[in-house]
Amino acid sequence: MPKTPDFLETHVSVVQKWECDSNDHLNIQFFHQRFREAGHHFRLLHGLKSPALRRAHTRFHRELLLDDRGHVRTLPVRDGKGAVFLLHELIRSEDGVLSSTSLEPLPDAPADLAAAPAEEFGHALPRGLPEGPAGRLGDAAALVADGRALTSCVTVAEPSHLDHAGHLRAERIVGSFACGGQSSWSLIGATSEALRERGLGRVALELKLAILADPCPGTVLRQTTGCLSFGTKTLHFGHQIEDAVTGRLHATGRVVGVLLDHATRRSVTIPPELTGNARLVPEG
Repeated sequence: MPKTPDFLETHVSVVQKWECDSNDHLNIQFFHQRFREAGHHFRLLHGLKSPALRRAHTRFHRELLLDDRGHVRTLPVRDGKGAVFLLHELIRSEDGVLSSTSLEPLPDAPADLAAAPAEEFGHALPRGLPEGPAGRLGDAAALVADGRALTSCVTVAEPSHLDHAGHLRAERIVGSFACGGQSSWSLIGATSEALRERGLGRVALELKLAILADPCPGTVLRQTTGCLSFGTKTLHFGHQIEDAVTGRLHATGRVVGVLLDHATRRSVTIPPELTGNARLVPEG
């Protein structure tokens, strides 16, 4: 009977003030920096060459606050179809509370790599978003012209956005997604001003990303953001990042978000008066 693998500690860090956002907690991009570096560490230990965190499915369970010490532990898991993933768990070190999980495919996993059954880790499996990579929203210019999407970020790819091998770092993409969160909520009427008046902030519960192509330094990247659906508490939105000149698709993402009460640190129902002008991107 194959030996069940053990978790490996692959990253240790402390939350810095410059890593925190308007909710005074660790921003989602820096969760993914930790997961990417953990994945790179695991690959070096096993002699693997694939770049880390090109795709990820991440769930957020508890906040990490300023000065919190956290560590990532990593375990290879295998799904029912035989595909191997790295399961990363980011844990608050002081009390062992699970803060976040991320699943990333390991395309060059050796055949003899011991992997645990993925179904044993329900806390990390997709919940509010389906399995598989995020698709594109559609024709960005047409969606923006129709008022169903916004251009949420335009920026230049810098050498610092790439890793040691020239691959786009996942946290750079997720940082762009974080900027797009403001646009996504404003598309249903929940503007920053309206949320500030109510003492509310925007947070992610679940996120998936796919990096499809690496830009050269100097490439202008344009992100388009659109809302796909919303309920009483959750908003489902998507992002696509393209070359602003050629239209080449570089990355896609999907996010399930909620509103956070800054006083209670709990999610709340979306105020119905903020959703009267919602314009959604048709899925499919």
